[in-house]
Amino acid sequence: MELYDEDIFEAVAEIVASTMEENEISIDAEGGKKVAEYFRAIYDGIANPPVKPAARPGKFEVYKDGKGEYRFRLKAGNGEVVATSEGYSKKASCLKGIESVRGNAVAPVVEVEE
Repeated sequence: MELYDEDIFEAVAEIVASTMEENEISIDAEGGKKVAEYFRAIYDGIANPPVKPAARPGKFEVYKDGKGEYRFRLKAGNGEVVATSEGYSKKASCLKGIESVRGNAVAPVVEVEE
């Protein structure tokens, strides 16, 4: 089911067109497509908002383990450990690991069979 409503799109397109006309702004067909895509993305974001963040945000904790290696753990807002890292010999490498997790957090969830 598509969340996008063509009637709303047409109304927005008319508003944009009249605003551009009033302000003597011209745009070619390709530019018009980009404007339409922009508003479609906004509408889709409103109709299907991203997951709300946790009430209490989680945190990454960096620590040295018993072997002297740097590790991090990700704790949920309730304090539960949800992920732990491998050991790193350098703190900078451990911090890069955290940035990697943050960067990949938007990756899709894919179910695989082992």
